[in-house]
Amino acid sequence: MLSERLPACPAWLCETSRQAWLSIWPEDAMLQLALYCALGLGALTLLVMLQVMLLGELARRRASRRQQFNEQWRPFFALCSLGDELPAPAPTLPRGQQLWFLLQWNRTQLQLRGAARERMNRALVALGMDQHALVLLRGRVRSKLIGLTCLRHLADPAYWNDVQPLLVNRNVTVSLASAQTLIAMDATRAMQLILPAAVSRPDWALPRLASLCQQAGEQAVTLPLLIALSGSEDPRRERLVPLLVHGDPRHAAPWARARLAEDAAPEQLQVALRCLCELGDPRDRGRLLRALQHSHADVRLAALQALHKQARSDDSALFMPLLGDPSWWVRQAAADSLATLPGATPEGLQMLFRQVQDRYGQDALRRAMAEVKR
Repeated sequence: MLSERLPACPAWLCETSRQAWLSIWPEDAMLQLALYCALGLGALTLLVMLQVMLLGELARRRASRRQQFNEQWRPFFALCSLGDELPAPAPTLPRGQQLWFLLQWNRTQLQLRGAARERMNRALVALGMDQHALVLLRGRVRSKLIGLTCLRHLADPAYWNDVQPLLVNRNVTVSLASAQTLIAMDATRAMQLILPAAVSRPDWALPRLASLCQQAGEQAVTLPLLIALSGSEDPRRERLVPLLVHGDPRHAAPWARARLAEDAAPEQLQVALRCLCELGDPRDRGRLLRALQHSHADVRLAALQALHKQARSDDSALFMPLLGDPSWWVRQAAADSLATLPGATPEGLQMLFRQVQDRYGQDALRRAMAEVKR
């Protein structure tokens, strides 16, 4: 047998090692179990360290290849943004680097404006990479977002049917990114889909919806939003009311006046007053004066700001009582209104200051007078 042909282990080597191991090996079973665990953890730690080192090296090499790719294509992108024709010859684009191409293209588009962006769009279509962006829409979340960003820069309604299904995607980021892309293609048509859908999507945060409204513009927002607010019985539609400030105040005014007439919730009254503030119609003065008597401080503040925009030189008697308002914000706004009234003079403001009895009202008016002097 093979073991018989191998030389026997010298006693001074094997026996000494065995004796040394037995001298340190614990006899207690619990200690042996603890030692086994310690050895296992040590081996596991070593494996994790090796994995981290391996992944780090792979990431470094990948970043190096990505940097080389960007440096290779940056001059080509610059030529595309300057000329109407596709530069020739175009660098070879391996299939495995098409995603890097779109990432670099998206980044370049953020730095361009006007005709340069249009030239870049034409170059992308000429290279056929718009089709790769459409393929990405069927991938995972990251791929979808890259594809949607690319199509948003293209802003071509021809891709509408490819993007619209993603508006109802369960992933919030994907659905909102698709909304942003649809707005870039056709803002009016997009808001007719987005705002009704927003009623049943409480996971779409209001600040993100406000950003979409700003991107779409007031002409595209007003009518779909008013329809969503008045054409549905879903109580969740109420959360869209603050978006009316991004609409056209001329069309939102009837809704705002109706809310003031029916003494709606304070949150809706504030939005209604902000709409009337933007409109600046003197015929709303009576409504604003009534809102100044509201029990909610934020409503009084919104009414005061709306009145400030259409204040007259003889309105000091209107703002003076508000210097004693319990709300700090209302007192400051009243003081600012007094200090900036048409025809206000330092002597006149000093006369008004001596008539203020409230200590906090005096502080507010003193601050406003000091700021006017600067």
